[in-house]
Amino acid sequence: MKTPSEKRQRTLNLQARAIRFSAAVNSACPELFHNAPSATVWKQLVRAADSTSNNLVEADDASSDADFLHKMSTALREAKESRTCLRKLRLSTLQNVEKTMGLEQEADELAAIFATIIINRKRNIATAGPTRRR
Repeated sequence: MKTPSEKRQRTLNLQARAIRFSAAVNSACPELFHNAPSATVWKQLVRAADSTSNNLVEADDASSDADFLHKMSTALREAKESRTCLRKLRLSTLQNVEKTMGLEQEADELAAIFATIIINRKRNIATAGPTRRR
């Protein structure tokens, strides 16, 4: 098996980081909910965090630039939604908020990385024209 290129390794590292974020959210989620607000926010957070990593991985297998940008844009929206849910947990001191330390910043950093990837791809398309993958 050959060693992945530096660019490919960066992609795989970012995917692993997003998956670790999703796993950390899932691990912090309470098994039982003591109140409706906690249940509502946690369920939305788990869904958004999982969608963040899923769409990032799917973007890697995109069939075109448009498909890639669509999946990356969805990953960006879900990262931002995750960040918002984490803020709600923190500001409302909802159930298990103490287990989410650092996750709000991680969601923010992932969103910034995804936004930069989208901007760069759009710039590359404008300069070189769209490419067809596979």
